[in-house]
Amino acid sequence: MIPPFNSVTQSGMLIILPSGVTTSDALATRRPVATHGLALAGIIGGVALGVCVVWLLVARIRLRKLKANVASTGTSESSPLLVQYQAPIDLQTHTAKLENDILLCSTCAKLDFFRILSYGIHELEPIPLGPLSSILEKSYQCSFCRLISLYVRRTRVLENSPHIDLSEIQCEVYTMLCGALRRGPHPPLRYGRRLHVTGKGLFDTHPDFRAAGSLIIHLMQEDAFKFRRPVDLHGRRVKNTVDIGLVKKWIKLCQENHGDECRNIWRTDRNLPGFVRVVDVVSMAVIPAPSGCRCVALSYVWGSAGAEYWTTKDNIAGRSTPGGLNAANLPDTITDSILFVRQIGERYIWIDALCIIQDDLQDKSYQLNAMDLVYGLSYFTLIAAGGKSARDPLPGCRPRTRTPQIHTEVVQGLHLFMAPPRHTEALAMSTWVTRCWTYQESALSCRRIYFTEQQVCFECQCQVFCEDIVGETKAKSSSSFLWHLRGEHFPFSSDLFWSYQLAVEKYTPRNLTVESDIVDALTGVTNALTVAFGLGDPARAFQYGMMLTDLHHALLWQHEPHTPRARRSLAEGGSSSWPSWAWATWRGAVIYMGRGVYRRTPIASTSNEASVDETLIDTWYIVDHSGDTVQLDVRRVSRVYWIEEEQPPIYSSPRGILDPTELTLDNHRPLQPGTLIFRTTSSHFGIVRRGSEENEEPGPVQHYGLFNILSTSSPPIWVGSVILPLDPALPTSIEFIVLSRCDSVDGLWDAGSLKRYHGCLLHVMAVRENEGLMERVGLGVVHIVAWVASMPEEKVVFLR
Repeated sequence: MIPPFNSVTQSGMLIILPSGVTTSDALATRRPVATHGLALAGIIGGVALGVCVVWLLVARIRLRKLKANVASTGTSESSPLLVQYQAPIDLQTHTAKLENDILLCSTCAKLDFFRILSYGIHELEPIPLGPLSSILEKSYQCSFCRLISLYVRRTRVLENSPHIDLSEIQCEVYTMLCGALRRGPHPPLRYGRRLHVTGKGLFDTHPDFRAAGSLIIHLMQEDAFKFRRPVDLHGRRVKNTVDIGLVKKWIKLCQENHGDECRNIWRTDRNLPGFVRVVDVVSMAVIPAPSGCRCVALSYVWGSAGAEYWTTKDNIAGRSTPGGLNAANLPDTITDSILFVRQIGERYIWIDALCIIQDDLQDKSYQLNAMDLVYGLSYFTLIAAGGKSARDPLPGCRPRTRTPQIHTEVVQGLHLFMAPPRHTEALAMSTWVTRCWTYQESALSCRRIYFTEQQVCFECQCQVFCEDIVGETKAKSSSSFLWHLRGEHFPFSSDLFWSYQLAVEKYTPRNLTVESDIVDALTGVTNALTVAFGLGDPARAFQYGMMLTDLHHALLWQHEPHTPRARRSLAEGGSSSWPSWAWATWRGAVIYMGRGVYRRTPIASTSNEASVDETLIDTWYIVDHSGDTVQLDVRRVSRVYWIEEEQPPIYSSPRGILDPTELTLDNHRPLQPGTLIFRTTSSHFGIVRRGSEENEEPGPVQHYGLFNILSTSSPPIWVGSVILPLDPALPTSIEFIVLSRCDSVDGLWDAGSLKRYHGCLLHVMAVRENEGLMERVGLGVVHIVAWVASMPEEKVVFLR
């Protein structure tokens, strides 16, 4: 075997040196010598030239083999995505290329990763990589296959689904732009690209793959110069401990450049109330929040951690003195949070278990009603998303508390790494995201620092920064792919009810240890909405979690179809149940129902905009917690429709304020708090379930079904649609009451018998009556013509 040679250029001469001969040795040979020395130099030069020729011949033979392999796949040799060798060839680069190709399988060696990352592959025209089973088999010898294999192991799909047929998953690779941190024109080559590996079949649908997110492979920052790009949005190595200086930089960038956009604009003139306590991490004491103090808040999962570290009536006095808070008695999440706040250079942190007297109901009530202030005014909120309980450490806060799983491979001379799950994906797999209390803690915070298992990420109203990606910028917004991974910020829009609706739909699928906390855990959100939209007294605007100012919209919620119909358990000592018309009364997730949902079989568990075109109830009353009946201030809606030919009968809703004698039951039975009282019309219709169980798609058991509403005529016709519980079995006829009017959607009634026109549907509630009190059973829509033809009865409803 001919040994490799080094080359040295001096005074216009190219000298090829055998391996092991240094440059200084070569220069030393140039001292004056006899003529036989010159002859020897000529011999050496001739040998070197011969070696060069041999190397070029070997390279040419190898290139012919590679091209033959490419041709055998049916792919054009001129494709810019495949390996190309064009004259003139730089021998040193070429040699390194060949050596790197040895570390690739035959499939991956055909790809030119430099060109792929330079020019990109459209996601609609991905390059096939072969079956996933083959990729896993080749991972021990191919560096690119190894990155894919590590991703599969991260998903745990092989452990959770050992019988899955991986040969059915055909993998493909394409690229997506990373975007840019700075606005303005950028030539295409200035944009970074990331590789996406996906697979047809189970790769796209299996729950373990979906939970882990896409397999994304980034180019490391040290190779950005090879593409004449800045290091922006390229990979960065994550250390075993958090880079505190980097986190400080993130906070400073936001504070100095984002202005009011990263402040809670409806709270700028507010301070924490005097009854709110904070932890002073310098004096290690629980103290009243100093006026105007800058405070950090903590969001974490209590989990199985006991009550031994809570603040109580017995220890609050001792903890209020300097040094009175003993860190040795605190669980790791809280200890690390205090340490992190010190490292960042802040002094105060709010931690619920320490700042609320846990066995004082009055203190808890005051503190919980200030959650919108605590989190809305926080300098940033520290989110412990990497643990399952308060006993788990903050990953990376201290040595040996995290092991970053960021694996790097050298592929054709380029350093590529498998990106860890983005923070949005890590949160989706966390215990933290399943808890009701953590929802408002995140939603109300303007800045959030997430501690996930793999890394720390920063998120504000304008930007997202992560340890594994170089993404720091002064800009308020950018085209960075990280920016598009921001979580929802509250409120979601300038529309009041839309913000409320989305909050409810995101909140209710989460879990509670104490079921009766369902309203308290959302009080911060409802208080913030009250202030942001000027609703006045929060206690008047919201009750039982329901927005009373938009009651006609708020009533249009529906149970998530896979949730059994069951009431929540009240706290010990509760004197009465909550009303059936409030979603908080029932266990499980709820969604708001648009008209289109009544066309679907089975019921889709997706949100639809609750549409109300006209309010048909004139006045609303509610029995408050003191037992008094008070009138509600409900916003009215009325949309004007043009007159159509052959205008069908118009529904006339009862109007006017109720007489005091109409506000009590005939049997003079006392009304329980939460009873709604209003005048509307009532009618009975037959119901029949739509479709059959045999035709339903496989999946989780559904506890609610889609029913057709049938007219009272003979023979009956289909006049509307309703969603009702399947257990217990319902009678063949059920009572409905009118709530509001909405526009029409095809497929909700028999179009051959009833014509469609604007505003021809009524939102109706299916009810069950007992001793004068009505209970909500379900929600639906009925054609106005059918409702008028049913001869409805005007009625004062006591909805409990």
